[in-house]
Amino acid sequence: MTSENGLLKRSLLRAAAACVLIALLAWGGFVAVREWQRNVLLLANRQAEDSADRFLMVLTRDMQAVQRSVLVSPALDVFATAQPPSDPPYEAVNLVAGALTRYSYPESFFLWQHASSSPPTFFYREERRPPWARASVGPRRFPVIIDEQATVGERMLDLIVRDAATRGRPFVVFDTTLDGTPYQVVARLLYQDPLRQNIETAFGFLVNLAWAKQHYFAGLLQQTLPGDNGRGSVAVSVYDEQGRTVADDGVHPGTSSTYVSTRAFPPLFFNPLLVAAEPSSGKRRIWTIQAAPRQDSSLIEAAGAANRMLILQILAAAMLAAGIILSLHAVYASQRLSELRSDFVASVTHEFKTPIATIRAAGETLAAGRIQDAAAQQDYARFIVGEGRRLTRLVDNLLAFSRVTESVEIRQPLEPVALSDIVTQTLERFSIQLTGDGFQVGASVPETLPLILGDPTALSLMLENIIDNAVRHSRKERRLMIRGTTDGRSVHLEISDGGGGIPEDELEHVTKKFFRGRHAGHGGTGLGLAIASRIAANHGGTLRITNQADVGTTVIISLPVAKGLDTIAAQQLAEAERRR
Repeated sequence: MTSENGLLKRSLLRAAAACVLIALLAWGGFVAVREWQRNVLLLANRQAEDSADRFLMVLTRDMQAVQRSVLVSPALDVFATAQPPSDPPYEAVNLVAGALTRYSYPESFFLWQHASSSPPTFFYREERRPPWARASVGPRRFPVIIDEQATVGERMLDLIVRDAATRGRPFVVFDTTLDGTPYQVVARLLYQDPLRQNIETAFGFLVNLAWAKQHYFAGLLQQTLPGDNGRGSVAVSVYDEQGRTVADDGVHPGTSSTYVSTRAFPPLFFNPLLVAAEPSSGKRRIWTIQAAPRQDSSLIEAAGAANRMLILQILAAAMLAAGIILSLHAVYASQRLSELRSDFVASVTHEFKTPIATIRAAGETLAAGRIQDAAAQQDYARFIVGEGRRLTRLVDNLLAFSRVTESVEIRQPLEPVALSDIVTQTLERFSIQLTGDGFQVGASVPETLPLILGDPTALSLMLENIIDNAVRHSRKERRLMIRGTTDGRSVHLEISDGGGGIPEDELEHVTKKFFRGRHAGHGGTGLGLAIASRIAANHGGTLRITNQADVGTTVIISLPVAKGLDTIAAQQLAEAERRR
C-alpha cells in the first residue's frame, strides 16, 4: 500500500509539472498570437485612417477649388473693373465655362455690377438647369447658358447686400432656399470704397445642396477610392449631421466597430479660413467621414484566423490537460481498485471463515458425541444447514459478479413464478437466524398476487441478499417486514427493516459492487444489493430504496406481471444465445 501511495504521489507531481509546462506553452503561444493579431489590426486601422485622411483631403480641396480658381482669379479683376462695363459681360463666360466643366457641384454662376443697373446675370449648364430657370433664355455660348432675367436674381442680390452691409467682408457665404430648393451661395464682393460700404461687383456661384447630397459626394467617393483604399480593403462612408448616409462605396462601416476612423468636416463649398461664415441658424453643421477595414479584407480575415488559432491552441492545451487528468484518474482508480480488492479479499476471507468455522465446530461437537439429546442434535443439524446455505449464498454472489457481463445468469426458458412462494421459502431458510437474533418478522404477500415470469433461483438469490442485508445491519429495533402489492401491471415487493436507515449521501451508491457504507461495521462483501439490483433489472423490473433516518430502510422491488411477457422472454433467450 505504501508503494502504491508513493506511485500516486509521484504521478501527481509529474502531472503538476506537465500542467505547468502546458500552461507556460499555452501562455507563450497566446501572447505571440495576440501580439501578431494586434499588429495586424493596427495595420488595418492605419489603412482606414489613411483612407479617411486622403478622402478628406481630396474632398476639402475639391469643395474649395471653385473659390480658389474662379472667385479669386485675376481674370475676374480684369473684366469686373473694366470701364465702361460690357453688357452682358461675355468676358466672364470663358471663366465660368471652365469651372462648370471641371467641377460638378456649382449649379450656376452669377455676376452683378453696380454700374450696369440691371439684375444679376446667371450662367448655368445646358444639361442641368436650375429648377427656377426660365424655359426660354437669351443667347447661348455652348456649353454655358446666359440668363439675364432670372426670377431669383433680385431676391438673391438683396440677401447678398444685406449680408455685406452687416459684415463688410470680401466674401459672403450663406444658405438659403430658392423656389423650394436649398442652396448654398458663395460670392466674392468688390467694393467701390476702402471702407467697404458700397458694392461695386458681386461674382459667385450657387450649389444645389439637394443635388450635391445625392450625387456629388457619392461621385467623388467613387472617383477617389479605387486608387486610395488598397484593393478595396477599406470601406468609406459619408454621413450628415443627423447620422444619415450621404455616400458610401457599398459597405457601411458602422459606428460600433473598434477600427472605424472618423473625420469631421463642415459641408461648405469654400475655404472657411478665408470666410468667417456663419449659417443662418447660428449652428454650424458637421458631417463625418468614416473609414473601416472591410470584413472580407485580407487583414481582417487574418485577424479572424488568429482567433481561430487561439481557439485551436486552447483546445489543444485543454486536451493535453484532460489527458493528464484522465491519466491521474486512471492511476487513482487503479489504486482505489487495489484497495477495494484488498478489502474485498479480506471481507470474503472473513465471511468464508465464519460459516466454515461454525460448521466445523458444530460438526466436531456432534461427531464427539457430546450432544446426546435428540432435539439438541436436530438444532445443531439445522444450524449446520443454515451456515451451509449462507456459505452457498456467498459462493453464488462471487460467481454472479465474476462474469465479464457483470450480470446474473437467468435460467432459460423463464417460468411463471409466485412471489409468495419465493418469500415463504426464503424466510424458512433464515428462520433459525431470525429466531435466534430475536427478530420480529411480518410477511403480507398474498397468494393471489399475479404471477411473474422469471428464474426462481435468481429471484431467491435476490431476496436472500436483501434479507441478509437487513438482518446484518439491524442495530436498534430488530424488525423485518415484507409486503406484496400489485397495480395490475407490476408486482411490488417491499422489504423494510429497523436498521436505522442509510445516510442520504450513500443511497445512490449502495447498489454498486463492493460499496460498503461507513456505518456497515465488519463483515459483508458489498455485493448483496448490487446483485439484487442486477437480478431485478434482468427480469425487466426495478429496485428502489427509500430511507427514513433513525427508523429504517425499505427496499422496493417492482417486477412486471407474467401477462404479455412472452416476447420479452424470447428476446432474453436470443440475447443469452448471442452471449454464448
